[in-house]
Amino acid sequence: MRRVMLEEDSEEVRSCHACERRDCTRIFREANGYSDRIQGEFDESRRSTQSCPRCGSALYLAAVNHSRKIETWECPQTGCDFSQDSPSPAAR
Repeated sequence: MRRVMLEEDSEEVRSCHACERRDCTRIFREANGYSDRIQGEFDESRRSTQSCPRCGSALYLAAVNHSRKIETWECPQTGCDFSQDSPSPAAR
C-alpha cells in the first residue's frame, strides 16, 4: 500500500494508504481501519478493524507469511510498538 492524499468536498484533506494494484479499491485509514473506496466514496459495509489493545488505534496488516499462513498486525501510532501474529483466514 502507498500513502495518498484524498481531497474531500469539505475543506479537510485526508491521508490514507491505498492498494497499489490498479483494480483494487481497498484502503487503510488510521482512524477507521480497512474499507473500500469506490468512485470517490467510502464503502463502510466492507469495513474491518482490529484495535490495538494498548492504545486503541486501528492495526494495519504489516506482513503475511504465506508458507506458515500467519499475518503480522502492527500499530501505526508513534510510540506504540504493539505487534501480533495471527492465523491467516486461509489457515482457518
